[in-house]
Amino acid sequence: MELTPKQIEVVESVRTENPKILILSGAKRAGKTYVAILLYLGHIATYEGQGLSFVIGGATYSSIWRNILNDIENIIGREIKLDKTNAFEIFGNKIYVFDGSKSDSWKKARGFTAAGALLNEGTALHDNFVKEVISRCSYKGAKIIIDTNPENPAHPVKEDYIDKDGQRLESGRLNIRAFHFTLYDNVFLDPEYVESIVASTPSGMFTDRDIKGQWVAAEGVIYKDFDKNKHYIASMEGINFIRYFAGVDWGYEHHGSIVVIGEDDKGCYYLLEEHAHQHQEIDFWVDVVKEIQSRYGNIFFYCDSARPEHIQRFRRERIRAVNADKAVIAGIEEVARLFKTDKLKVVKNNVKRFDKEIFLYVWNEVTGEPVKQWDDVLDSLRYAIYTQLKPQRRRTGSR
Repeated sequence: MELTPKQIEVVESVRTENPKILILSGAKRAGKTYVAILLYLGHIATYEGQGLSFVIGGATYSSIWRNILNDIENIIGREIKLDKTNAFEIFGNKIYVFDGSKSDSWKKARGFTAAGALLNEGTALHDNFVKEVISRCSYKGAKIIIDTNPENPAHPVKEDYIDKDGQRLESGRLNIRAFHFTLYDNVFLDPEYVESIVASTPSGMFTDRDIKGQWVAAEGVIYKDFDKNKHYIASMEGINFIRYFAGVDWGYEHHGSIVVIGEDDKGCYYLLEEHAHQHQEIDFWVDVVKEIQSRYGNIFFYCDSARPEHIQRFRRERIRAVNADKAVIAGIEEVARLFKTDKLKVVKNNVKRFDKEIFLYVWNEVTGEPVKQWDDVLDSLRYAIYTQLKPQRRRTGSR
């Protein structure tokens, strides 16, 4: 089984230093999770036939299957079936599988002693869950392995573990060892794939985290790659549109917004028009949609789920209203990627508020989230783009 030089470095550290807590953090597709799985299986095998308990944790059960269990099946050559306690047996030991993203997830890990844990997507797990699982690993020789992509440098995974790299116990045993991965550490990736990923990853925070694997704070304008000289167009002449869809962000004191997006036969997207208004009731928005339908047909409207009564009204009016996927960071990254690759254009004469928001929509440097200001049209744009492209991301495995 061939490993990258970085993975070999990690394996050698485990062999010679034997850290109790091993943290693998850095870029996506860098090879962190795979070597974490190999080391975890090796750790379980050292207790073969002893009937001990171990933990696998992740954000959701679907992500655990996708990131961990499918690879374990390929490595051990057999199918994994979880029992009614969400556990399975391997090497004569029992592995309990927990989802750990919610504030009360830690309760699932109470009540037993574990000899080891593998925690996937550490920054997606609730801090209480991480701490509870670590506290459960009290069996002699227990080992905890955490893999994660980087986030805000104030995140507990970084401050509580990565920043304490090299910490030793009173016995002299190494307590924490942390390794940093970049995309370039995965030498088995096709060079053209790496080149494509680098070229399409949005500038700023996304490049720093996803490519360089750095724990950096979000700062400045969110859509750094938007260029009014490239991304504004004057007309739609000569464009062959194959479908249309829309995004809806409800508002009253702040602007409500509906945007219409067109997709052409080359896989490019166009913000065709915006409708942004304050102090308008649902009757007004129904009329706006009816007018949009008269020109674009019975298209989908991906709506902010915060006002279910408005969505129900749309549906009673035979409007194809769907709850949008409102993932903030992932949705912003999707829109930013389209700007970065020049696949998202804006019809300049059909937008007004967008022209202001695009340059005033900024990161909160403390929380790492967008500032909730100048985001009305951009939220409706994000809802439309991210929800529409979700099936495509699942088919292609693109980020």
